[in-house]
Amino acid sequence: MTIIDASKVSSKGLGLKKAHPGRQNNFTINASQAGGNILYVGVYGPKGPCDEVSIKHIGHYNYNVSYVIKERGEHCLIVKWGDDHIPGSPFKVTT
Repeated sequence: MTIIDASKVSSKGLGLKKAHPGRQNNFTINASQAGGNILYVGVYGPKGPCDEVSIKHIGHYNYNVSYVIKERGEHCLIVKWGDDHIPGSPFKVTT
């Protein structure tokens, strides 16, 4: 039986801390040690949810994530592995 553990998911990249309006903001997720599950990503800004979030599986439970925000201000970036937040989530992203 495979144990699923969101605490073993790692993330890195500038897009976890800083975002530029109108441009692609990126970060990576490595869930190779966390067991099989579904990756959920959401970005919520001062005026509501982000219009565009893209998740690309690049193999072996590694993912490239990109998103585009429209407005300046503080955004909340949520990353979950199944039902559980990964370490650091929710992230506070500033513009």
